[in-house]
Amino acid sequence: MAVDEALIMSINSERQPDSFVRDARGNVAIIAALTIIPILCVAGIAIDVQMTITQKNKIQAVIDSAVIAGSKAMQAGQSEDEIRLMVKNYVAALVNVQDNGLTCGTPELVFTEGTEDIDAGIDCSQKTTLSQLMHRDTLDFHVSSSTTYGVGNVDVAFIFDVSGSMNSNNRLENLKASAKTAFDELLPDDRELDGTVRIALTTYNSNVNAGDYFDKVTRKITLGTDSSSGSSSAKSRYDAYNNRVLIDQATGKRFFYYEQATCSNYCGYTSSWTITPKRRWFETNIGDNTCVSERVGVNAFTDAAGGTGADNSMIAGNPQWNWNASVNSKSNGSYEVEYGGANSSSGAFNPTPAQCQDSSPLPLTENKAKLKEYVDALHAGGGTAGHLGIAWGWYLISPSWNSIWPTASHPWSWEEPDTAKAIILMTDGEFNQTHPSISKSSIELAMEFCDAMKEEPYKVQIYTVGFQVPSSAAKTPSGATILDYCATDAGHSFTPNNGEELTDAYRAIAQSISDLRITR
Repeated sequence: MAVDEALIMSINSERQPDSFVRDARGNVAIIAALTIIPILCVAGIAIDVQMTITQKNKIQAVIDSAVIAGSKAMQAGQSEDEIRLMVKNYVAALVNVQDNGLTCGTPELVFTEGTEDIDAGIDCSQKTTLSQLMHRDTLDFHVSSSTTYGVGNVDVAFIFDVSGSMNSNNRLENLKASAKTAFDELLPDDRELDGTVRIALTTYNSNVNAGDYFDKVTRKITLGTDSSSGSSSAKSRYDAYNNRVLIDQATGKRFFYYEQATCSNYCGYTSSWTITPKRRWFETNIGDNTCVSERVGVNAFTDAAGGTGADNSMIAGNPQWNWNASVNSKSNGSYEVEYGGANSSSGAFNPTPAQCQDSSPLPLTENKAKLKEYVDALHAGGGTAGHLGIAWGWYLISPSWNSIWPTASHPWSWEEPDTAKAIILMTDGEFNQTHPSISKSSIELAMEFCDAMKEEPYKVQIYTVGFQVPSSAAKTPSGATILDYCATDAGHSFTPNNGEELTDAYRAIAQSISDLRITR
């Protein structure tokens, strides 16, 4: 018995370490088994929460779209019951698309009396996965949204570059299609025409065509005889009227002063030349134009009405005469004026400052058919005086110009409550042309206009669309492009590279200008 006990004790003593190991391993297994459940629960909650957040974001977008559609339906005259049904069906259709265990109740709508504002809320549940281990079958959330008409009146001017480069790469045709998309966004077919949203259009190339408003903005003057200027010198007559539009009393045609150079015998450099002061009315290809360029004087960079005084008038689109040219050049220039059709630069005569496209400003209107007809008729040619386009965009939305524009197109006052003013500048190239008498560059002039418009009381929202602008385009002193400089901020500047992107840019701008907004 004693031997047996000793043997047993010996065996037990030798096996104790292995037994301890087996016991320890068993403990780890038990601990692991006990730990895996909370780990799975934590991981499951994280997965389910992330999935629920994703679904909530999707439903937020759905309810935002629904209340916008509801507000637009209210604006179109639908009843509250009709809008509730429309929103219910709209949300249900989009929720069903989500699937993945998402269920939502019926949207609750609250209408604010006397307004077109809508408050909406909806309760949803997202079925869980691993969270069910903790007996959590769903994660619930609530989404709400509201719309408001924060801006009641909108005056917006589109400014189109119609310089010669717009004929390349189908740019002009892309512009026409994209602009009409913006018109549809701002003036949808089901919108009530109540004058709260109006659009004006203008173009520019080397100059701006003032069209029917030419006489008002240039202070034209009718002269009876050459002696009416009080001097026999053609140059002094020219200087005395400082680029005003001169009308011949006898013919009713526009004219300008120049000098005719003639010589006796052989007309060489040693011949005897005779300089004769002359004036001549313009031929049809120049004389009937209504082109204007910069305004000079203290109001050059204000929105003061054109034509109301010397400091408010535009430089009329007159040809230029080089008074300091050689007599030979004056001879060639006078020949061009008198016999050549006055349509090309020759010697002392330069018709370029009198050239522009035939698309004149269209003042504010809500007639979408007229807006589309305007852009369909656009054609391009000439240089790029972008600062002139910016200036005329400003004039079209300025109440200071009420004496110029038709009554129905009078812009809202700058101080009118709930009113927004915007211009949309579209160009494909550099600003590279000014009137010969102007010392600053087109970019420098554009900067001054944009700076002025951004100040009180104007606070004009400036959108810029640079369509295929070359990287070599001139920069402002700060190194920015003129489009980036003029835009209200980076979100107001667009650089599309093709027709589809141009359409997207115009659509985004139109939606940004729209007075309907989500307030949440």
